[in-house]
Amino acid sequence: MKICKVSSLPLKDVIKNLASCLNVEYKENCNEYYLDIPAFIGEGQIRGVNFDNGLGIIIYKCKFNKDVRVDFSVNDVHPIKYIYSVEGPVEHSFSNESTVHLIEQYKCAIVASERNNGHVLSFPKDKKVEIVSLEIDRRKFLVNTTCELGDSTSKLQKLFKDIDAAETFYHDGFYGIEFKNLLQDISKYENQKLIRKFYLESMGLQIFVKQLEQFEDDLLNNNDRSILRVNELNRVEDISIYIKENPTEDLSIVSLSRITGLNPSKLQTGFKHLFNTTVNEYVTNTRLEKALVLLKQSDLNVSDVASGVGFSSNSYFSKIFKKKYKMSPTDYKKI
Repeated sequence: MKICKVSSLPLKDVIKNLASCLNVEYKENCNEYYLDIPAFIGEGQIRGVNFDNGLGIIIYKCKFNKDVRVDFSVNDVHPIKYIYSVEGPVEHSFSNESTVHLIEQYKCAIVASERNNGHVLSFPKDKKVEIVSLEIDRRKFLVNTTCELGDSTSKLQKLFKDIDAAETFYHDGFYGIEFKNLLQDISKYENQKLIRKFYLESMGLQIFVKQLEQFEDDLLNNNDRSILRVNELNRVEDISIYIKENPTEDLSIVSLSRITGLNPSKLQTGFKHLFNTTVNEYVTNTRLEKALVLLKQSDLNVSDVASGVGFSSNSYFSKIFKKKYKMSPTDYKKI
């Protein structure tokens, strides 16, 4: 195992420490510091940048050919970290505790160590990983956000105001679908210095705000949560296939919600995200598309086609068919 000790802040010094450990030169681009992983240990990059508002971002986008552990051991209060796994797993632990937290793909962990105790990140060998860590200097950040934090959930309010790090904090969960696009775009503008710095600072603020919203949502019972998580999208994809294969079944939002285990709000969000349509519109369009095939490729009359694709009313079927295709089912069958 390769162990790298990081004993400095801010993030430019983190990159310098890592570069020294990996025996490579670090580079700088408009206050964003980065290093290329040397071939003897793997491939990829590690990048870090701090902003004047107390936020910083460090991005690990790499694949190591041996297990690598990064020990953050600076003798000071450590930043609060929002650790997102965009790809692959990473392990986190507090330096003064034996418990290891596995941060799987699509999960975010909010972590804060106690006093001057540090953090440990462990990267498994032969696994491609992309980890985005939003670093929050609570002393500096609190200066500009005291008023705003007064409205936040009491647990997070207490965390951000704990400038002396009196308590350890750990919370994890799968992140919402809005994070997926944000995090996938984090490598934009790498060759445009000024634009990239402003872009990353804006992204850091967006991530901070959205994570506040999601933390509050995480505290609700599962049926009351409104934010669709990335890991739940597969259930939306599965139910879309079910709809296509079972057009005559009860495809009401209540029924589909029961089948997927997703509440109606999440289900609607998922269909908007994947198909840019509502659940009911998706069901109706699926039935109409199947009706087109049956009208052309079978001897069924219009009434039989309507019932065969899940419409209980012939007149309603004819009405929406004509609205969509600009002709009646009867006329379409004659073509």
